[in-house]
Amino acid sequence: MENRITQAERLARKDELRVEVAKREAEIRDLQEELAKLLADCEHTYANGTVAVAGNRTKICVHCGRIVQTRDEKLWG
Repeated sequence: MENRITQAERLARKDELRVEVAKREAEIRDLQEELAKLLADCEHTYANGTVAVAGNRTKICVHCGRIVQTRDEKLWG
């Protein structure tokens, strides 16, 4: 026996799901904002104090993803 739903039920469920998606998207945006604020003052180190950057020519923090300038880097101008 097939469990079929009517078009009216399908459309009503679609509206319910869209409302739920909108709520979850707002929650995700709030969490992303909180994460960005948390990582704004990233020290680019692990908890034990060792440097947390990766890359050869361009150094990137493994935690916040920002480009990190090293002290010995020469800037030509």
